[in-house]
Amino acid sequence: IGSLAWGTPLNTAIAEIDSSQTTNPRDHDMIQWQFDLASNMVATTLTSGTVNMSKLWIRQPVTVTNVCLAIGTVGAALVAAQNFAGLYDAGGSRLGVTADQTANWGTVGFKQMALTAPVVIAAPGAYYVAVVSNAGTTPAFARGSALTPSIANANLTATNGRFTTGPAAQTSLPISITMASRTLTGNALWAGIS
Repeated sequence: IGSLAWGTPLNTAIAEIDSSQTTNPRDHDMIQWQFDLASNMVATTLTSGTVNMSKLWIRQPVTVTNVCLAIGTVGAALVAAQNFAGLYDAGGSRLGVTADQTANWGTVGFKQMALTAPVVIAAPGAYYVAVVSNAGTTPAFARGSALTPSIANANLTATNGRFTTGPAAQTSLPISITMASRTLTGNALWAGIS
């Protein structure tokens, strides 16, 4: 009543009601995730040297200090200093990157990986957790479905796809990615941020 702006408290209250009905990222001390960890069905290896991206919607300003993935099966012959995860904006600019994960990805389980510097997200929108692994056999990362790309990315293109691959032949995460050059994939790679 009076001069109070009702939009913010009302939206917060609605979000609280919605999040109280199901398990959500905050229940696991995360900011956002692709989907509930319990809904992962299997894990899949990646193409060595190819960047895989999983889109997350960030709906309010936050500071991201970690990206999260999960490994169901360890890989073999991981190449030292060529295994990374990171965070990109919708325009393809790398916002943050982890240190090399070769040792960390040598075990199964949930992987909360620190970015080399915190990333302040001021503008709500689409952001992408990216992963690149170089190995004889990459680790098998947790995922949901592995249906056709058109199902996992319904009504989306390479530019704004939810699950994508590319570019290939990478030994680290590039500073920028041309989003339209990516390929849609049906592998619904699980990812989160904290």
